[in-house]
Amino acid sequence: MTDFIGPAVVAAAVSGIVTAIGIFVSNKTATRLHSDKLKFEEQLAEKKFRFDIDLAERKFQYEKDLHDHKRLVEFGEELLAAFYKIDDVLKGVRSPAAFGNEGSSRPQQDGDDTNVAKRKDVYFVPLERLGNNADFLSDFFSKRYRARALFRDAELDQAFQLLNEAIVSIRVSASMLISTVGSPGQRDYSFWEKREADIWAGFEDDPVGSKIKEAIELADAALGIALEEAAQPSAKSA
Repeated sequence: MTDFIGPAVVAAAVSGIVTAIGIFVSNKTATRLHSDKLKFEEQLAEKKFRFDIDLAERKFQYEKDLHDHKRLVEFGEELLAAFYKIDDVLKGVRSPAAFGNEGSSRPQQDGDDTNVAKRKDVYFVPLERLGNNADFLSDFFSKRYRARALFRDAELDQAFQLLNEAIVSIRVSASMLISTVGSPGQRDYSFWEKREADIWAGFEDDPVGSKIKEAIELADAALGIALEEAAQPSAKSA
């Protein structure tokens, strides 16, 4: 009987040791698996966090670029329409025909006889028309520096410059004609022809009209190209 108890005890002890080792290994494995799982979940959460941030940043940049793009297109269309309008305005300003009491707002000067006053009123008409369009002209030229910043186009900036020079020529020539009416210098035919060609369209030699025409062509080309490019599909809008 004793002979059987000894091996049984040994077997039980071995079984207990094996069981203990198994439990230890099992716990160790479970702990490691749990740790690995936590680490994996942390890495996954970190990746998702970085992805969400990257996606949010890309979405913000996309919306910003789209907003800027829309603003650029809207301003380009508005500016091109303004160039077409100023072309019509200056054609009206330089029209030789006067209507109704145009020119009558000129400040009258003592000592002018009726004929001199009427001639001065005629030459004042372009100045009066410019004054009637002062708000539009001021708004138009206020767009110059924004256009320079957005489009960075030298030809577009030159278009503004040419129109400004044209208007200055009209103002200067009209003022000179008014101040010269009734003076001895009015016998200089070339003086009158040159100044009248500045304020009125229709003369064969028309430097002011040429400047206006060139300005509109430059603006049409520069803004037309910019708007066509803006209308093309791009990676940003894909």
